[in-house]
Formats: sequence, C-alpha cells, structure tokens
Amino acid sequence: MRAARFRPAFLICAGTCCCAAAPQDLLSRIREHLREYVSQLPDYTCRVTIERATRRSPKASFELTDRLRVEVAYSSGNELYAWPGAAAFERSIEDLLPAHGMVSNGSYALHMRTLFLRNVAQFGEPRPSGGQISLVYSVPAVRSGYALSTSAGSVPAGLEGTVWLDAGSLDLQRLEVRVETRLAQTAETTTYARAKVGDVQFVLPQTSALVLVDPNGVQLRNASRFDEYRRFAGTATVHYGPVEVASPKQAPRETVPDVEASGKATLDAAIGNDAAIGDSFVATTEAGTHVTGRITGMRRVGRGWQVELSLGGARRKTLRLPIAAGVKL
Repeated sequence: MRAARFRPAFLICAGTCCCAAAPQDLLSRIREHLREYVSQLPDYTCRVTIERATRRSPKASFELTDRLRVEVAYSSGNELYAWPGAAAFERSIEDLLPAHGMVSNGSYALHMRTLFLRNVAQFGEPRPSGGQISLVYSVPAVRSGYALSTSAGSVPAGLEGTVWLDAGSLDLQRLEVRVETRLAQTAETTTYARAKVGDVQFVLPQTSALVLVDPNGVQLRNASRFDEYRRFAGTATVHYGPVEVASPKQAPRETVPDVEASGKATLDAAIGNDAAIGDSFVATTEAGTHVTGRITGMRRVGRGWQVELSLGGARRKTLRLPIAAGVKL
C-alpha cells in the first residue's frame, strides 16, 4: 500500500481535441490518451530536491526546516528511492529520510497510474477553457491503495482533485490531489512539462507543492523540484556530481578506508549554501586516499544552515555552511 508519511517532532502521441465534441466523447478521448501516456512511460530516474517548511497558523509565514536531495527511479510501475550517487535503490522513501518532517510518494507517476490504468477513478465532465481542459476526479478510499499516516496512526485515504490538460494535444499540464482524513488533510499540486529521457521527450513532473494541515492547524509544506532525467536500468549505477563511480563491470579503483584508522581527512571541494541532506562529498586522508562521505543532517542556525557530515561509518562532524575546501574533518 502506498502511503504519505507525516512525522512531526511529533512520446506522448499528440492527439487532436475538438472542444465542441460531446462531453462523453471528449472524456473517452482523454482517458484513452492518458492511459496510453502512462503505459508508455519509460523506466527513468530523476533527481528531486525537496525543501521542507512549517508554520503554526495560516497567517504565519512558512519557515524552512531542511533541504533534501534524493534520486527517484520509476521502474515497472514502482517508485524506488536512493541517495544521490548510491548504487542501490530502496522501495520505501522512509528508509532514506530523517525521522522528522513529512515525506510522501506518488507524485512521480503512481497517482497517474491510479487514475488512468486501474479503472478505479470516477470523472466529472471535461471543461474546456482558455486552451486548457480541466477534469475533476475522485477515488474512494477502499479502492485507492493509498494511506495517510501520522504519529496518531494510519488510515486509508481517498483521492480527489483536478487534472488540467492542453486542449490541443491533451498533454498533461497539472495534477491536483487532495486527501482528507480524521488525522490530517493534504493538498498537492504537480506541474508537468516535456523532458528528454534518453533521446525521446516525455511529459514528466517538473515541480510539486505538498501541504499538510494537522488537526491543530499546524501546516507542513514540501516544495519539490525535479531534474536530471535519465534512462534507468536495474543494473546501472546512477550518479550525479563530480565523484567517479565504477560501473558494475569494473572493479573499484580503490578500497574506501575506515577513517578512524586513517587519521584526519581534508575536504576536497567546498560545500555551498545550496547543499542538502543526501549530497555526497569527497575528502582525502593523510595517507592520500579518497573517502566519500554524505550530508546526513541539516538545521537552521539564525539565517544560515548547520549540516552534519558523516564520513567513514559512524564518524560525524557538524559545520556551518558554506564550508571551504581544505577543512579538516
């Protein structure tokens, strides 16, 4: 069962669309077009940067709590997750992210599969307006396969919202998904645009804004940005950034040492203010070997950020951004 988790500290075939067509004919055309779209999506990976924020009331401003960077793989109808540069993907996003704040899945392709491949959604009448077509939908909780979980428990959740399409091509432009349960309510809006995967362009997510409101009125917001789309193969190692990673057919160039046994290490390149939890970095030990570490924590300090660097297993160091090259770890 797919789930949205809330843990407080508590290709496309261009179709022609005649707006004067009968509503049921237009709805049939839309459903067929989007069914074909979802079924033709390739296995892909993308990088997702998520800025998480919170506010105590609707009148207050959102305050950033941290920033995350993960890789998402869409493969055979499933979503998988990994830290940037990691060799393996996990089936649950919760296995990667810190145990506070809000995480969710479904924004990448699963909601669209629910709406247009599983035949569980009920649709309203398509409404053309200003070069767009809007289409409202609902999916009952007993058929959605979706759940919302908080520290107070977990409940099945129905989905409702609106799909916006280009009136000429029927390309997906925006998807709104609303969830309301006794535990909390959420609203997520995902925007879409054409992106190249390999040598072919597909309509894929570009941004997403998810807001959760708990029974006390506290609001959590995740603002996500999608980029770096690539073809995904189960045996490939997906990597972003300057660190070289050996392919599955090559032996690693060197064995990563235990920093505890190697003494101090020096940061090879600076870490800027745009760093995020999940980013990797490289340091050089006194013996001259390169060691890869990762940012594993992040918190606000005044107007700046303090990050936790993990290197060589359990060794951690907390420093304030930006961090200059040459800093001793």
